[in-house]
Amino acid sequence: MRHQSAAALLLSLTTTLRVLAYQTLYERASYTSDIIRGVNLGGWLVTEQWITPSLYDSISADDEWSLCNQLGKTKCHSTLNSHWKSFYTRDDFVDIQAAGLNAVRIPLGYWAVDVKDYEPYISGQYPYLIQAVQWARELGLSVLIDLHGAPGSQNGQDNSGLIGPVLFPSNTSNVDRSLYVLRNLTKEFSTDAYGGAVTGIELLNEPRLGTNATNDFSMTQLKSFYSDGAQAVRRADSGNGINVTIHDAFYTPQYWSNYSPTDSTATSPADGLTVDTHQYYAFAPQNVYSNTQILDSVCNMSRLLKQQQSSSGIPSTLVGEFSLQTGGNSNPHTSNTDSQARRTWFRLLFEAQIAAYSPNGPGQSSIGWMYWAWKTEYDIDTWSYRRGVEEGYIPKDVGNGSMLVFPVGEDGCVDASHQYTAPKHVGGAGGRVADSLFIWLLMAVVVLLNSYL
Repeated sequence: MRHQSAAALLLSLTTTLRVLAYQTLYERASYTSDIIRGVNLGGWLVTEQWITPSLYDSISADDEWSLCNQLGKTKCHSTLNSHWKSFYTRDDFVDIQAAGLNAVRIPLGYWAVDVKDYEPYISGQYPYLIQAVQWARELGLSVLIDLHGAPGSQNGQDNSGLIGPVLFPSNTSNVDRSLYVLRNLTKEFSTDAYGGAVTGIELLNEPRLGTNATNDFSMTQLKSFYSDGAQAVRRADSGNGINVTIHDAFYTPQYWSNYSPTDSTATSPADGLTVDTHQYYAFAPQNVYSNTQILDSVCNMSRLLKQQQSSSGIPSTLVGEFSLQTGGNSNPHTSNTDSQARRTWFRLLFEAQIAAYSPNGPGQSSIGWMYWAWKTEYDIDTWSYRRGVEEGYIPKDVGNGSMLVFPVGEDGCVDASHQYTAPKHVGGAGGRVADSLFIWLLMAVVVLLNSYL
């Protein structure tokens, strides 16, 4: 009778412990339905040489302006049209959804909407953007459309389409053309035909402010543009409540506390406003951080964004770009995940960041994250989300809490001391943490029962 009671007790405890093990893990993702878990479709409708080097390898060009300038409009159109048609397809959107992601950020250059005869750029991206939004709608993905390149360049970098001086603020024509693009995008994608799939328009990607000969772009000028841009989006909105997203211009989210683009006297963040901050450890000065310093920095961002918005005043904040690259850029043609230690670090860094950039309670400023990017032409290990999924250092379903490995504290910081080692072989199972916890608890119960018997 005593043995029967022990067996029944063991069965009961086994069931209970399995439920508790999984429940504990899923509590990490309470509010999951509201958390943005996304990827950027980088290198598609705005090309970048390092993402798709095959487009650039045969000529001496470092940005899309130079690419089209050298190819000529006819050749550039055929080259880029082939790229737009093939680099992202519906299958990519299906894979994005299957990976547990629920959002995409689509970079777009102004020349997709408004290109002048004297500019070498070619248009033709718009039908592919429309198709992408339709695919997203069918698959339940939300879309943030991002003005990645503005006339004159807002940052002088290749991601704006043109490397060189920052000339965006140098004349009102550049601003007016950008506002025209924002109105056009809002008017199109706020219609009922898209079913609300486009939830936000980002006014300007990564503006670089400065006061020198090649960059005379002030915060006053940027805020003026944000004010005009916000009004342009809100007035063109057909009624679906498209969100206005602004980049923090690398001034960090707390700089924008209680910010309203259309009310300089505001004492709380504007409704329908999101701040986009990009958190990278691949570029100076963060590229010299040690692994410990990186994790500390990520944890500090977590503590900042998990404050109550009502007390911090920090607007709803999306980490719209981050990656696993540290210490500088990798070679776009080669990358190595054969190293078990490297994949172990990738897993820790990935989980640390998504925990830090996601809310773990109501009323916080953080609203989620978008990885850069879903893929690159050679699937660089630190930049390609899909490669991480295929090779096991990014969870196959990031929306499933049981596939996460590292415990997370109330401050959103992972326990980096937690014992985890990536599988010896690329793409191995890696041990699902809920099953591991269950086995550990079950062994403890067995020991206790043996002593009881």
